Amino acid sequence: MKRIILGLLGLNLVFLAGCVVNSTYPFYTTKDLTFDPALLGTWGDPDTTNGSPETWSFEKIAAQTYKLTLTSSSETNEFDTHLFTLAGERFLDNLPRARFDYQTPQHFLLRVKSLGPKLELQLMDYEWLGKLLEKSPKTLRHAIVPKEGGDADQGGEFTLTAETAELQKFIRKHLKNTNAWVKPIELKKL
Repeated sequence: MKRIILGLLGLNLVFLAGCVVNSTYPFYTTKDLTFDPALLGTWGDPDTTNGSPETWSFEKIAAQTYKLTLTSSSETNEFDTHLFTLAGERFLDNLPRARFDYQTPQHFLLRVKSLGPKLELQLMDYEWLGKLLEKSPKTLRHAIVPKEGGDADQGGEFTLTAETAELQKFIRKHLKNTNAWVKPIELKKL
């Protein structure tokens, strides 16, 4: 699972992969931001059997901004990351640093289930949200990114276009919904 998330978050066109919930607007407001030095450093799975562990390195680049560097044996990707609190829970909003000039920035959400001796991160379940939006399209504003060579009427992947306040209202509503979140990944400080 960790390898899948690393690979998915690492792609500049991740929203086309259709597995990670993304938004054109940030998931946080300035008043929601927080900083926790416990997040700083390099995290990974020290028990990796393939000999080249994937790592998540957080460094402070501004008062409330981290630079997240995801490294695997084949690639390195960087994000501007913001830790924020919503309804008493912590989340990371991740914005890829590398993107095409014409590409709309895409924010990716990770829920921080634990930050201490281990870092537990959880993605919103893309499939669950996709089914919800298909059944009730007005639940949350979104756009369908057509499949290559197709149009939105033929299906595709979705990107959230709701503004931050709407996104936060939706997240708060589904915090306790176990179907809305995938199983957490666990990382340890290396």
